[in-house]
Amino acid sequence: MQTQSVTFTRHKPVGVVGNTLPQNDPSEDLSPWNPTATDPWDKKKVRHLARRAGFGLLPEEVETLERVGHRLSVDLYLLVPGQRMPERGSYLLKTGEIVNLQTYTHQVSAWLYLMANSPWQLQEKMALFWHDHFSTGTGAVPAIELISRSINLYRQKGMRSFRDLVVGVASDPAMLYFLDNRLSTVTRPNENFARELLELHMMGVGNGYTENDIKEAARCLTGWTCNLDYVNFNVGTHDFGVKNVLGRTIDNSALGRTTQAVIKDGVDVVDAALAQPATAKYIAKKLWEYFVYEAPSDTLVDDLAARFRAAQYDIRTLMETMFRSKAFFSARAMRANIKNPVEFVVWPMRTLDFASQIRFLRVTTRFAQMGLPLLNYAGPDGLPDGTAWINSQNIINRSNFAKELIENRARWQNSYLACGFDPEREIVRARLDTSTPVAIVDHFLDILVDGDVPPAVRQNLITYMTATNTGTRTWNYAGNKTRELNEKVAGLVHLILALPEAHIN
Repeated sequence: MQTQSVTFTRHKPVGVVGNTLPQNDPSEDLSPWNPTATDPWDKKKVRHLARRAGFGLLPEEVETLERVGHRLSVDLYLLVPGQRMPERGSYLLKTGEIVNLQTYTHQVSAWLYLMANSPWQLQEKMALFWHDHFSTGTGAVPAIELISRSINLYRQKGMRSFRDLVVGVASDPAMLYFLDNRLSTVTRPNENFARELLELHMMGVGNGYTENDIKEAARCLTGWTCNLDYVNFNVGTHDFGVKNVLGRTIDNSALGRTTQAVIKDGVDVVDAALAQPATAKYIAKKLWEYFVYEAPSDTLVDDLAARFRAAQYDIRTLMETMFRSKAFFSARAMRANIKNPVEFVVWPMRTLDFASQIRFLRVTTRFAQMGLPLLNYAGPDGLPDGTAWINSQNIINRSNFAKELIENRARWQNSYLACGFDPEREIVRARLDTSTPVAIVDHFLDILVDGDVPPAVRQNLITYMTATNTGTRTWNYAGNKTRELNEKVAGLVHLILALPEAHIN
């Protein structure tokens, strides 16, 4: 089916010309943000942090972080323990589902479950980012468990040293299979991984390397091989000659024909790329665009890259700079990005409190229709973000997913997804005035889209809440059954999730 694009209008900072911003613009300022009387730490900023550093929070969790303040809130997100998850065998979810981790669909289901339920939200968000950056897929990898092993690598090293992360990826079985480096030998060096290492993983396409640098890097990485999950640095197939990569002579002959020399040659390629200014700029810009806003100015990227290099390429330090900055909490960053399919699927589960109850195997079926081939990228360059996710077919798929999310409790029957969304829970918890629909509409608009809708849309939702199948009536919670209230509020939530504003992160 051919799809048509859908236009989303997003706010742009006043005074922007090309890629240049006025001096002292807060969206360019990497200094720490602090609340003021006119720019307070409030629920909107908590939700902004929660959506970018994770996948959202319950309303009561938002209220808690509002009370504890912005410094501790950022600290809590930066706690990333590097916890590994099961890669094979069977795994019992708290939903009661048993996933078989030897199958693709079940692996995706288990990861969606973790993103929806893990207390280590930034760990899973960073794993999602790095999975796209170092993309691999089941088409060229013999076992899905190998790709799951890659995700564990991102959980463990995705917030630590970028150098160690890249070396880990270079010796990761999934990558060795996906880009054929396991077949690279001194007599037949394979350039696939060496090319993507410089082009896509470190420096960016066309940013300061030559074809000869790629050939020489491929020589350095010969003998880096594996057999399924067994990694081997093979002295018998490695090229021990002198190489020159990015102006750096790589000669480890003093180590002899040893495994240490094989490893050192490959690590030296990584170090040669890290010494290039292009690497810090490329990685810093890509992280910024994913977590803050698109198209940052060259001045901002240069500043961020300089801090990244000064921190010895420590990813956590870079992320902390971003999350604490005035730019992150500026008007340009707030509600400025488009939710990718994972964010759109997981965010309402967490916000509406049914992440531990929904049937994730069935969620995965719906998720697969939204265009993000989790654990199964076709090529090494990942997928574009932003408006690339929005077309007419994806909007329909997202709206249908939102409808199924809420219909179980609303109709008091088992739905396709069989979630546990309980509209009354939030009404009672928030002590909403149910004598009119206004407080209910405003509350759910607030927790789902920060109340960021045109007045006409808000009024249409109020009208919907007032109308019945046979006409209109005065809203009176006391005079209506709980079932009717749940049906009406569930319908309201579906309408909000179908709004363009619900797709903005």
